[in-house]
Amino acid sequence: MHRMKILGVITLAAASLVIGILIGRFAITPSQLSWLKKMSKDADPKYSQQLHQEIQAEEIHKNLQFFSRRPHIAGSVQDEEVLATYIHNTWKSNLHGSKVYNYTVLLSYPNASDPNYVSILSADGVESNLSDKVEKILSPDQNDSTVVNPFNAYSPSGVIVGDPVYVNYGTVEDFQYLTRDLAMNLTGIVAIARYGKIFRGDKVNNGANFGCAGMILYSDPADYVVGSLDRVYPVDWWLPGTGAQRGTLLKLNGDPRTPYYPSTNSAFYADEKDIKLPNIPVTPISYNDAVKYLSKMAGMEVQSAWKGKLNITYRVGPGFASPYETSKIKLYVKTYNVPKTIRNVFGFIEGQYEPDRYVLLGNHRDAWVFGAIDPSSGTATMMELSRALSKLLQAGWRPRRSILFCSWGAEEYGLIGSTESVEEMGKVLGPRTVAYINVDLALAGNSTLRALATPILHKLLFEAAKKIENPNPDEVRAGRKSVYDTWLKNQPSSHDPNIPRVGNLGSGSDYSPFLQLLGVSAADVRYHYDQKYSLSSYPMYHSVYETVDLVSRLMDRGFYYHQAVARLWGEMALRLADDVVLHLDCVEYVETLQRIVNEVQSLYGPKLLEHNISLSSVFEAVGEFHKAAKAFQSRIEKVNRENPLEVRKINDQLMQLERSFIDPLGVAGNLFYRHVIYAPNQHNLYAASSFPGLASAMFDIDNDPKQERRWQQVKKEISIIAYTIASAASTIQEPSSIGGGSTKH
Repeated sequence: MHRMKILGVITLAAASLVIGILIGRFAITPSQLSWLKKMSKDADPKYSQQLHQEIQAEEIHKNLQFFSRRPHIAGSVQDEEVLATYIHNTWKSNLHGSKVYNYTVLLSYPNASDPNYVSILSADGVESNLSDKVEKILSPDQNDSTVVNPFNAYSPSGVIVGDPVYVNYGTVEDFQYLTRDLAMNLTGIVAIARYGKIFRGDKVNNGANFGCAGMILYSDPADYVVGSLDRVYPVDWWLPGTGAQRGTLLKLNGDPRTPYYPSTNSAFYADEKDIKLPNIPVTPISYNDAVKYLSKMAGMEVQSAWKGKLNITYRVGPGFASPYETSKIKLYVKTYNVPKTIRNVFGFIEGQYEPDRYVLLGNHRDAWVFGAIDPSSGTATMMELSRALSKLLQAGWRPRRSILFCSWGAEEYGLIGSTESVEEMGKVLGPRTVAYINVDLALAGNSTLRALATPILHKLLFEAAKKIENPNPDEVRAGRKSVYDTWLKNQPSSHDPNIPRVGNLGSGSDYSPFLQLLGVSAADVRYHYDQKYSLSSYPMYHSVYETVDLVSRLMDRGFYYHQAVARLWGEMALRLADDVVLHLDCVEYVETLQRIVNEVQSLYGPKLLEHNISLSSVFEAVGEFHKAAKAFQSRIEKVNRENPLEVRKINDQLMQLERSFIDPLGVAGNLFYRHVIYAPNQHNLYAASSFPGLASAMFDIDNDPKQERRWQQVKKEISIIAYTIASAASTIQEPSSIGGGSTKH
């Protein structure tokens, strides 16, 4: 018995020794405790101030001179070798690293030795009134042998001869007016459409659907010039009569040969004859050339809304008036498609505490010609922001989360680079990306900020803009000291005059695959022109005149507007990367959804009632979402910031909220657009549509002969909306409440 006691004491002592060793081994040490305390605090505000001070306008100017010195269309040596390599080497030296991703994709070019053109063809085969095959050089910096002549990417080649018809902007409504109200047969005609209002690819698609054999696009001065046509570039920033807008016609995103999959070495490439590309020849011309054809048109004079600013009488057609009544219009297109290698470049700053959470900052690199505005104003700004952040790294700063800079290739052709990366790395980027902040171009004018964003980022946008010094001295003298102040004055929200307007995201830039395929919250920012100008875009859009001379002499002397955008971009990045609790606002989503549902009820309610259809399920789902968001906001405010697991749980729910609005089957069956709340308008890729599936189902429904089928689709879309919003509500509930929520659907 005595021996048993001794053995017991020895065993107890040994156990105590082991426990003591384990406690010593695994207990939180003072250094570990210090690390946890640091992890629970937001970054020192001094880094925000240092970043603003470090971003230099003159450095952005130097960057723009470098990036816009030569034309750099996607697939060219200048873009894929010179510029991509420079960015890669710069980021590899200044940041924690850089990586290049290559994709072989289908691109499109005009035939340099056999340019596209338009002419009038007489009955005896004589051509006259030929359009210019190249744009006139108006300043020395435009004289470069690698300038690509005006063309529309992915247009099929062909020679089309037919009667011209003026189709205004080429919208569905414009074509319906011609065919329904004027009873015109458009089969075989050559449509002449002016740029503006909708995406050019939608114009061409509409033309093909209504039987047109070809299309000519031009930039009417009504949409690109304010004031006298004598005061255009190089005197002022308005489009001269010799300018022509290039641009893609592709309505799909990414390489059209590999939809939904990346164009990597293992890719299966569909044959070009089996993919959906534009099927009628198209070419752009200048408005000086457009006069040659529009001034000779036969037919009735157009209604006032169809009149442009050319000094002619606008007529619909078809055909030409005397003495050209026996002549036709000839469209000569020799554009061709060819596989090319494009490059995406990533530069990264590794996060200290959450390296697997990414804040993405992106801009595309390719331009149709010099691209001093689109995209190089954004590229120059991004490179300066990355340089400034590298200085913060040297000063001891390290973000909580990782920051990734993204230089995309071939955006102009159809968001190809960004879409290929999302298709290749979606399983990594999808669950780990906090947000994607895009700056396609830093400025389209110098009047005010213009921002597009999903509602969860609105509050962050406002707070960041309030911290950015106003670049306009006249505005500062008027008491508007911040970018936010001028933004609020010039663009107040339509639903609340106390906050600025934030637009919805369509599919005009590289944020689209992140939002639409992955459900990543996104924003796009730039400085913009005064909205009193009824412009379709900034005047020099995609022309040869988009040079550093234009930007530095006529748009941003001193580059202070570029600097303001860089500071705003950087401020948003710091908040997303450094705040312990993510600066994402789910309550704003509630208020936005409530407004959308009320608008939809006002717009469609009476017609829905005629067919015994109600939006009650959607209102009920929004109510559930409202309740969940209020409870979630309360938990956010009370979260124990010193408990990393609690913080991670809250942040994950904030990140995943946007994902919950994704329908894997696509909006109205379109797998390129899956966000049930926001997706591109069915008839305009550039514009966003709220509840896009329902909007598509309701469009022109009264004229569809298959009424029962259409109204069944309306019911289905309402069901999808209600289900999606209710599902979103469940993602921000307490995890323990899963399965205990509402059973109503």
